[in-house]
Amino acid sequence: MGIMRAIQSLLGRTPPPLSAADAEDQEAIFRARYENFQRLLAANNASLDLMAALEAALHGERHFGMYFLRSTVTTLLTKVYSMVERLRALAPERYPDLPLAFHAVAEEIRTRLAPRKVVGTSALVLDLHELSAAMADDVGAKMAHLGELRRLRIPVPDGFAITATACQTFFRHNGLGEEIACMVQSHAMGGALFDVEATSETPSFSILDICTRIQAKILDAPVPEEVQQAILDGYARLKARLGYAPRVALRSSAVGEDAAGASFAGQHRSLLNLSEESLVDAYKEILASKYSPHATVYRHRKGIREDEVFMAVGCLVMVDAAAGGVAYSRSPVDPQNTHVHITAALGAAKGVVDGSAPTDQYQVTREDPPRLAVRDIAEKSWRIVQAATEGVRRETVEESARTRPCLTDSQAIELARMVLFLEDHYGTAQDVEWALTPANTLVVLQARPLEIRAESPQPDTLAPAAITTSARICGGQTVSPGAGCGPVHILRNNVNMLTVPQGAVLVCADALPKWAAVLPQASAVVSERGSTAGHLGTVAREFRIPALFGVPGATAILAPGEMVTVDASNTCIYPGRVEVLLVQKPARPPLAGSPVYQTLERLAEVILPLTLTDPDSPRFRAKNCTTLHDITRFCHEKAVTEMFAFGRDHPFSPRASKQLKTVVPMQWWVLNLDDGFTREVTGRYVDLASIASIPMLALWRGIVAFPWEGPPTLDGRGFMSVLFQSATNPNLEPGGASQYATKNYFVIARHFCSMQCRFGYHFTSVETMAGPRPRENYIRFQFKGGAADETRRARRARLVAELLDAFHFQTQVRGDNLAARMDDCEAAFIEKHLELLGHLIMHTRQLDMVMAQEDLVAAYRERLLSQMRWLYEQPLPTPASNT
Repeated sequence: MGIMRAIQSLLGRTPPPLSAADAEDQEAIFRARYENFQRLLAANNASLDLMAALEAALHGERHFGMYFLRSTVTTLLTKVYSMVERLRALAPERYPDLPLAFHAVAEEIRTRLAPRKVVGTSALVLDLHELSAAMADDVGAKMAHLGELRRLRIPVPDGFAITATACQTFFRHNGLGEEIACMVQSHAMGGALFDVEATSETPSFSILDICTRIQAKILDAPVPEEVQQAILDGYARLKARLGYAPRVALRSSAVGEDAAGASFAGQHRSLLNLSEESLVDAYKEILASKYSPHATVYRHRKGIREDEVFMAVGCLVMVDAAAGGVAYSRSPVDPQNTHVHITAALGAAKGVVDGSAPTDQYQVTREDPPRLAVRDIAEKSWRIVQAATEGVRRETVEESARTRPCLTDSQAIELARMVLFLEDHYGTAQDVEWALTPANTLVVLQARPLEIRAESPQPDTLAPAAITTSARICGGQTVSPGAGCGPVHILRNNVNMLTVPQGAVLVCADALPKWAAVLPQASAVVSERGSTAGHLGTVAREFRIPALFGVPGATAILAPGEMVTVDASNTCIYPGRVEVLLVQKPARPPLAGSPVYQTLERLAEVILPLTLTDPDSPRFRAKNCTTLHDITRFCHEKAVTEMFAFGRDHPFSPRASKQLKTVVPMQWWVLNLDDGFTREVTGRYVDLASIASIPMLALWRGIVAFPWEGPPTLDGRGFMSVLFQSATNPNLEPGGASQYATKNYFVIARHFCSMQCRFGYHFTSVETMAGPRPRENYIRFQFKGGAADETRRARRARLVAELLDAFHFQTQVRGDNLAARMDDCEAAFIEKHLELLGHLIMHTRQLDMVMAQEDLVAAYRERLLSQMRWLYEQPLPTPASNT
């Protein structure tokens, strides 16, 4: 029969008859308008969902990164722009300020989403003596602080920094920035790539795959001529200063690296013992290490913006180390232990930081003069030394030297003095990487802030009454305190990283930095070797993952899949789940305060707030839309208005809006958009038997399920409140009321219904889809207003929200305005909840008047809840009995 024609008249006029040609033209116009209207509604729903996702991220309900923000915001802008265009199609010249408002908000969003612009040096290379701590945005904190240490006359290797500007030049020259962003964005599908918890089945596969491809592109790209020349010129100046051609180490010094709480420990590459001929290719390897799986996951978990991490690189004279290691100015796991903690290995410090080498442990007091308090010497069968060509190699230690201390007592005290000096200079605890030359000179290779991981207060977890099972393993070193429980997962190679289950206890032989890629999935980490000073330990503390290192034979004793509880604080591993240890399991660190979270906060300011709330207000204009939420609200409201206006202002053939025949003492008008009637309806009226709209019938069943008993009895104060509001609130005056003051509307199709109604002084709207595709089904409900004072109206809104909360709705109350929603449900589930809404809509009329009477409120609450429970338990009617 074709599309049912819209409104003949909202004012009761009888339009003149149309010719057949005119009727056909009007039919085509209405069909186009209905299509625009439906697409606008779909874009509106999608926009609200995207805003809800942003709001959930803002409230800490999910982890997210810049890929999530970019994809969500880009999609949101697209959906809102579609709403603007659809509304303009409905009313071509009526809202000229709307595109201007959209473009103004969109431009502000793009500005806030863009990376911060740091005005820095244009130099591609800077020599070490030119650097200071203030230049971290140019050369990264690692090199900036080495320049600062040189100014403080602390022994450091000479060298130069290849700046962040050089990195940007490389990526721009090869067009890699946009290409990598597109690769990651398409591969991540809006952020899921790095949402480890959301992809726990094979969490690392996508990461390994995409990171390998990105690194290959970087390694295949040529270094721009000007960058190559700047690197070689920097080396030439270094060679001239030294009087010989030194072997050098290339070390990452990314912008943002070595910051407090974000050390990036071991996440980027360092290449040791390089010749001049290898510098350019090695430089690309350092740049590519930005996209290693563990560095990529690290940035995501720490909330660090990908587009603000530029890889500066340090080129430093290679130190031929007799010994090396890490010194902490305080214990990173025990705030009460204020000794300087020194971890040392024979040869280069690499064996300490990658957790593979046997190490000596020293503790030096902070007294004046300092004294050696602890001296624990390990047997050291091998060390890392410079190779004859390039790089480093393992070398067997002669028998007579294996138990010889890496440092003498005086050297340990001298190193402690140096570390305490740096702590005093920077005003915070320090993590210092150092080397001892064959000439017994101590050299600082790196200094950065040290995060102190305080242990949460714990009960007496070792009391026999508290733990009824014997420990499988006792011993080792607390690297990150706390306790965790999960199935054992052995890490031996990269393949093992592909199958880490969520909540696993990771067990490994060496505490390698690359295992950091799967730390977010872990409940605890156990390693046979390694120490507090290793890079993996540092990252475990930052991620608040309990870690126990130095546990011999752990990979053989613990079986894959075995459920164990790791008590890292007390250095024990128990079989099964020990609840008493897990009561105060440390929480993962929130994103609040991170660069990504700060970006979301800035975006939220121009996306989420809703300032246009009252369609009848003079402020409800396109030019006053200052957020995307404002624009969606304006477009949705005006689209409904335009659909109504079209029916009112344009004559139609007999297909038109119909007044519903009902015993309910209210005017109900039905606007059939497409297939909402069961048959062709002629005349001004339609009965329920002719309604095919599934959601409208569900609402109606709720409206008529119980007879309304009339308004509640008012007390004196309630009566005066209503009288005062009626006399003073212009929004309640009949002349100021909207077009819904006397007529109430169902706009319907078979699976769609938009209900707009005003009962007395409060306004209610329901918009819903109840079709065969659950992902498209939803309910949106809004309830606001009333005749009583603001306090009573707000209490009524909270009462209605409380009732809806009991039946699976998501509700939000602001003042007297209640919004409720339900998404992604089967059609039958939507129908049943529409019945409940219909019941509430009818039976909460005028309850605001008695909201100050606690006993009466309690009685109404119980009555409504009882009726809703009964209604909820009733089976849905068959199509034949739907009315």
